[in-house]
Amino acid sequence: MHDRSIVTKLKGSGHRSIIVVAILAGCLAAAGCKQQEKPVQAPAEKPATGAVPQTTMGGPMSDQQTQAMGKAIFKKQCAGCHGEEGKGMSAPSLQKADFKYGRTPEAIKETITKGRPGGMPAFGNLQGIEVETLVAYVMSLKK
Repeated sequence: MHDRSIVTKLKGSGHRSIIVVAILAGCLAAAGCKQQEKPVQAPAEKPATGAVPQTTMGGPMSDQQTQAMGKAIFKKQCAGCHGEEGKGMSAPSLQKADFKYGRTPEAIKETITKGRPGGMPAFGNLQGIEVETLVAYVMSLKK
């Protein structure tokens, strides 16, 4: 009989869910400890959308986190038509000072979630935090 690790033994005996739960509990405990070490402070100013996107831990997202998340969503959902930097391709430039339907956070949010006639599809499948960070990112593209 050759040695097998405890993980292999547990996997073989149907304890996979116990392993997953233990790993998740360890991750949550580690994240909780970090949260306690550094208290989250509210930003001095709310993003342009009027709502402060929240992290999964319940604290407000930093500007860097908001921009990074917004940029990632933009790259996945918008760059194919608006270009990687929002300069426009088959869709209008998002770097302009004004948009046809308005450059307010509310107008941008409506455009994203409901779409616009003539080619802008609705992205109603995006979650609230995704929309909020995407709106903040689009607002930041103004040149």
